Amino acid sequence: MFGLLMAGCLTGLWWWLLPAVETPSTAGGLRHPFFQDGASGAGEHSFSEKTRGRLERLRNLPRTTPSEKSKWSLAIAEFARDFGGRAVPFLREFLTDLDWEVRGAALRALAVTGTAEARDLLQEYVKDGIQTEDAAQAAVGLGMMEDPAITPFLIGRFPQIQNSDVRRAVLDSLAGRSYAETAGFFQAYLRDPRPSPEEKGEVIAALGFHQAAPAETLVPWVADPREEIREGAYEALAARREGNYGQMLLGRARDEVEPSLRQKAYEAAGSQKDTLPAQMAEVVRREPDPATRLRAERAWAMTVGRSANPEDRRKFDAEAVPRLVVEALKNSDPGEQRAALQALALAGTAQAKAGLIEISQSSTSPRLAKLAQALAKKLP
Repeated sequence: MFGLLMAGCLTGLWWWLLPAVETPSTAGGLRHPFFQDGASGAGEHSFSEKTRGRLERLRNLPRTTPSEKSKWSLAIAEFARDFGGRAVPFLREFLTDLDWEVRGAALRALAVTGTAEARDLLQEYVKDGIQTEDAAQAAVGLGMMEDPAITPFLIGRFPQIQNSDVRRAVLDSLAGRSYAETAGFFQAYLRDPRPSPEEKGEVIAALGFHQAAPAETLVPWVADPREEIREGAYEALAARREGNYGQMLLGRARDEVEPSLRQKAYEAAGSQKDTLPAQMAEVVRREPDPATRLRAERAWAMTVGRSANPEDRRKFDAEAVPRLVVEALKNSDPGEQRAALQALALAGTAQAKAGLIEISQSSTSPRLAKLAQALAKKLP
């Protein structure tokens, strides 16, 4: 629901792009490529022959399909991490690429360098008049950086931005910063009548997701008369597993007329430490909407996974597991199938594991079967 989050991560790289450097340092052992290639600030000509070859491979890697773009994005981020500021000129080459996803990957990789030069360059992109995708990805990149100057910059720049997508990216980046530095901004923002309820709901959800704001600052919004804000508050509390707001959230769920909002409320309640398996079991029994009941079962599974009571686990195995297996095998909606698998994995009972194995062996969807098999292997 909230913002534009960073795409990709820095794992699973093509290690052939990362040649080992075997030159002994004066202290002994292996030297990092950064030191192998001389002082920071030198041009590309000062890179070692191996590193120049690595650069050429990066330039020539295919980046047409989503899979190719993902691998390339990971590879240039790793290069940025290895070489810091010396990677900036190389990354600049891709800022004029015709493909916005390639430009976005380069902008995020600039952030990985962690340099003031990259920070200043990214800040120039975060404004109206720049292509929306580029401005948003630059904001995402700034949010990744630890530089303390970034928080006041984003706070100061936000009022100048009218583009809704860029505003969301800036808000999401701020939501991931230290709440001690952003509390005043967000409190004023949420009091301001001008932002839309949808945007405010996304901000509340982001504050919960990023674990930045104390949970007690998010709780009051579940009683807001605007549905978009309640939805954001439920999502925020669903991301916070340390709370004891389950009884309040179950009460809120009973008051929600819209099934989609009950789904969010159930998931938030299931995340709370004080929600009991027996309570969620009763919710499942009385929920009339099939899709909402499935989310309630997933919340029930969360409470069962926390419980050491054998009776709680027995009841889930007897009532929920057979339905969840049928849901995964018979429902034509991939989202509903995944929700059923998630519920089985969250419960973690012996029968839930057996259900996952049955799905892995019986599903006509290779992707679903593979996911069920992977989840089963993670269970004891």
